[in-house]
Amino acid sequence: MKAPKADQGGKDAVPARKDAGTDENQLRRIFRMLLALIAFAWALANIDGVLHVLGKAQALLSPFLLGGAIAFLINVVMRPLENEWKKIARGRGVKLARPVCLALSVVVVLGILFAAAFMMLPSLRQSGEELIANLPAYVEEIGGWWSGIVRFGAKYNVVLPEYAVDSDSLIENITAFLNSEGSGILNVTLGAATSLLSGVVDIALAFVFALYLLAKKEAAAAHMKRLTETVLPPEKARRILHIAAETNRTFANFVGGQLTEAVIIGVLCFLGMLILRIPYAGAVSAFVGVTALIPVFGAWLGGGLGALLIVLAEPVKAVWFVIFLLILQQVEGNLIYPKVVGKSVGLPGILVLMAVTIGGEAFGVWGMLLSVPVCAVLYSLYLEFMKKAGQE
Repeated sequence: MKAPKADQGGKDAVPARKDAGTDENQLRRIFRMLLALIAFAWALANIDGVLHVLGKAQALLSPFLLGGAIAFLINVVMRPLENEWKKIARGRGVKLARPVCLALSVVVVLGILFAAAFMMLPSLRQSGEELIANLPAYVEEIGGWWSGIVRFGAKYNVVLPEYAVDSDSLIENITAFLNSEGSGILNVTLGAATSLLSGVVDIALAFVFALYLLAKKEAAAAHMKRLTETVLPPEKARRILHIAAETNRTFANFVGGQLTEAVIIGVLCFLGMLILRIPYAGAVSAFVGVTALIPVFGAWLGGGLGALLIVLAEPVKAVWFVIFLLILQQVEGNLIYPKVVGKSVGLPGILVLMAVTIGGEAFGVWGMLLSVPVCAVLYSLYLEFMKKAGQE
C-alpha cells in the first residue's frame, strides 16, 4: 500500500515545480518592468541630454537611413526587371542580371526625377519674370477694382478707405530693401550654400550605401535574419521576422501603387491641360504628379501651386483648371486610387483618410507619406490577431 502513496507524492511534485517556474517568470517580468520604469523616469529627468544624444545619433545615421530609403525605392523598380530578365534569359546570363537591372533601375529613377525638375524649374522662372513684369498692371487693376467698390459703397453712405498704391514707388521700395538687406541676404545665402554642400555629401554617401545594399541585398537580409535568430528567443525571432516581412511587402506594394497612380494622374493632367490649352501644362502636371505621392490630399497641393502659376498668366484659364482638377480628382478618387493603391495595401478607405490626417498633424509631410503603409501593417497584424483569437 506504500507504493501508491509514493506515486501520488511523485505526481504532486511536478505541479509544484511548474508553479515555481511560473513564479520565477513573473518575478523576471516584474523586474524588467521596474528597470523599464526607472530608465523612463531617468530619461524624463534628463530629457535635454537624451534629445541631444538622439540628435547626434540621428545626424550620424541619417546618410545610412536615407541610403536604406533610396535602396528600397530603387528596389521597387529593380525587382520586376530582374523577374523579367529571368523569364527572358531562362538560366543564361544570371551573373549579369543584378548589375544590368540595377543600372537600368538607377537610370529610370534618376531620369524621372530630373525630368520632373526640368519640367518645373523653367516654368517657375518664367512665372516669376511675368509676375515682376506685370506687377504695375496688377496694381492698376486692383486700384480700379477697389475704386469701383468705394463708389458703390458711397451710394449707400458706406465710407471705405481710398486705394493709394503707386507701382513705381512699390518697386523702388523693394529695390531699396534688397540693397539695404544685401549683406543679410548674402549671409543667408552663404549659410544655405554650406548646408546644401553638406546635404549633397550626405546624399552621395547615402546613394553609394544604397547601391551596396542593392548589390548584396540577399546577403544583407541573411545576416540580419541570422542576427535576429541569435539574439532573440526562437518564438520572438520568428515573430519579428514575420513582422519585418509583412512590413516589407506592404511598403513595396504601397510605393509601387503610389508611383503608378502618380504617373497616371500626371499624364491625365497633362493631356487635359493640352486639350483645354491651359498654360504651363508640363510644369503643373509635374507638380500634380509629384505631390500625388501624398495620399488623398497630395494632388490638391500640386493643383494649388499650379493654379497659382496659371492665374499669374491667364486668370480665366486658372478657373478652367480648377474645374478640370475637380473632375480629375473625382476620377482619381473613385476609379484610379481604389484599383491601383487600395488593393495593394488592403486598407479600407476610412482608415486611409484617418491615417493621412493623423500622420500629417503629427509629423507633417513625412507623416502623410508613411502613415498609410504603417497603418496597413498594423491593420494586417490586427486581422491576424483576431483570426487567431477566433480559432482559440
